[in-house]
Amino acid sequence: MRTITTFTDPKMQDAVVQALNALLTDEVEYLYGIVHTGYDEENNSYPSVYYNDGSRKNVMIFPDNKVKSFGFWEFEDADILDDDEGIVYSLTFVYWGNLERTNGSKNYDHTSEIEQAIAQIFINYGATNVSYTQDDVFGGYSKYQENKKQTLMRPNTGFKIGIDIHSFIC
Repeated sequence: MRTITTFTDPKMQDAVVQALNALLTDEVEYLYGIVHTGYDEENNSYPSVYYNDGSRKNVMIFPDNKVKSFGFWEFEDADILDDDEGIVYSLTFVYWGNLERTNGSKNYDHTSEIEQAIAQIFINYGATNVSYTQDDVFGGYSKYQENKKQTLMRPNTGFKIGIDIHSFIC
């Protein structure tokens, strides 16, 4: 996996995501910002994130058993509030991890403990409408479907946490 340069002066949803990623560093090894959908030569879709290095390069984010875990964000929606009350971003955090690498001392499926720790970070930051699922984690990306069983078969795990975050545009 490759580390992506963060924004020097993030705005709007990127600022929210970058602030949340900074809080997740103890829970997730590789953290990425908001992804876009990329396509390979066979038109399979996958999450893609820009390197933020001034080039035109993007990186495909794909599970790798050589790492402990990674997470990325999907931008769902934004609702601009009236009377300069700010904006509410609807975001989804997608997590993938290898349970043996995240904590080798636990000989059981501790996915729910990871979910709880990450959800608590979001709640402490002010997230509302927090929801999570382990179903169809990578459903929006056909490239993952080729290896779906291996992608989430234990010791690997994955889940999505949806949140709403209130922020101000400036």
